[in-house]
Order: sequence, then C-alpha cells, then structure tokens
Amino acid sequence: MTPNKQEYHILNLDSLKQKVVCLTLDVEQDYGDLLDEPSYEGLQHIPDLVNLFKERSIPLTCFVQGSILETHAAQLEPFSRLDVEFELHSYSHPGPNEIDSTAEIERGRQAYREFFHKDPLGYRAPLGAIKGKDYQVLASNGFKFDSSVFPSFRPGVFNNLRKPTKPYLLNETKIIEFPFTVFSDFIRVPVALSYIQLFGKPYLGLLKVVHCPNLIIFDFHLHNLFKLSSANKIPFARLSFIYRKIFSRIYQEEGGLHILDELITSLQKRGYTFHKLVDLYEAIVK
Repeated sequence: MTPNKQEYHILNLDSLKQKVVCLTLDVEQDYGDLLDEPSYEGLQHIPDLVNLFKERSIPLTCFVQGSILETHAAQLEPFSRLDVEFELHSYSHPGPNEIDSTAEIERGRQAYREFFHKDPLGYRAPLGAIKGKDYQVLASNGFKFDSSVFPSFRPGVFNNLRKPTKPYLLNETKIIEFPFTVFSDFIRVPVALSYIQLFGKPYLGLLKVVHCPNLIIFDFHLHNLFKLSSANKIPFARLSFIYRKIFSRIYQEEGGLHILDELITSLQKRGYTFHKLVDLYEAIVK
C-alpha cells in the first residue's frame, strides 16, 4: 500500500549542511534468490573490498543476512579493520513470493543478537519487498529504521513510484525509512551499482557530471563486485535480459570493484562526505 501524508512525513535534512553518501553493502548469499541452493562464494572476496575501503578511509554500512552469522561468521572478520556498521538483512533472503516477513525479521534478529550481543537498529528486506504491515513487526522487535524502499518500479516485486524519494518517518510505528536514492523525483532510476551495470558507462558518466541529490543511499552486493563461479549455477530460466545485462562479461572482466572505486573518486571530487547509515539516523533523532 502506498503511504499517504497521514501515514508519514518527510524529514527535513537541511541541518546536515553537507552532501552525504552512505555506501551500503548487502552481505548475502550469492545472487540473492536466483540459485536453487545457497552459495557463499562472494564472502571469499571480502578482504579485497576491505582493502579498498581501508585505502580510502571511508566507512561502510553492511546489511547482513542473519543465517550468515550462524554459518559463515569467520569470513566476516576482515570487516573488523574498517569503520563498519552491521544491520540486519532478513534471515534467509527468500524470493519475493516466498517471504514470511515476520519469521524473517524475528529469526534474523535472534541470530543477530546471539552474534553481536545487542539488537540491530536497522533492517533491509530482501529485494526491497517491504509491506506496510512489516513496519509493525519491525517496531515490535525494536528496530528504529529501515532501508528497503526503491522509490521506483520492479515488475512482480514492487511499484513505489508514488513513494517519497527522501527519508521519511512512518507516523504510526515511528520507523524512519531511508529509501534508496534515485536519479531524481521525475527520473526514478536508482543510483545503485546494479543499475550502473545495467545501463553501462553512459549512466556512470551521467552520475559524474549532473546534479545529484545531497543525500545518496547507495547499494551494492559482493556479486556486483566480483566474478563468481556460482553464477554458472543460476537456472537459465531465471536469467532475464536484465540479469544477463547486469552480469555481462564486460562488467565482470572490468570488475565492479573498479566501477565502485571510480564512483567514490567522483563523489569525493564533488564534495560528498561518507557516513554510516546509523550516523545519519542519530543526526536526525538528535
């Protein structure tokens, strides 16, 4: 259901007085729900990503799949070298027609708490598929903010073309929603690594020269950054034109990590500062 003005109000971020980027990584099984059996090859490349962020001295927000904390915790250890924030990215990352949101939130929160010995503040739903009732579940489980909403359109998953493009507060639950950044209110193409790979270098070049929002919530995955052999296990029927484009050879050979590095350089030159999402949340509530 599309929120209306009685259900939310858009937050005033003028007090930030700077251009801000929050780089957010979904730490999840390879290719989300595309594989018949979960694979975690992408986790092996975390040290390479950490090296880039360490060299750049910029922070990172990770939305981690809860089951990974139970089965592959040791592979997350390189993140300890960074200024990193961990929030929750469901428990098992099911497909859009298989999501039991309550179970994913509650079981994920339990796995998170057992690993970190504290509760998560933030949540991100698989595939951006979050519904109004899910905010009630989040609030009852102590979450303070969410970053799931693509204010755009994805057939069969969501239609958020009428949702705000700026952070907003859900009045009933008091959950703050940090939507993914889109190019503009009128051109609702997300500013995310998968979309840069989908539309190619022209889109990356456009992001370097045109005016972008003062707040950018940027999303990427390990399988956007590195060539994984597990891609060969994706059933062909699930490889739509869009997925074939995103994971095409030209971008895998050039490397998504190079594209991310190039984008970071461009944003730094344009005066953006980099923060964790929790920093933004704390600035707002203060």
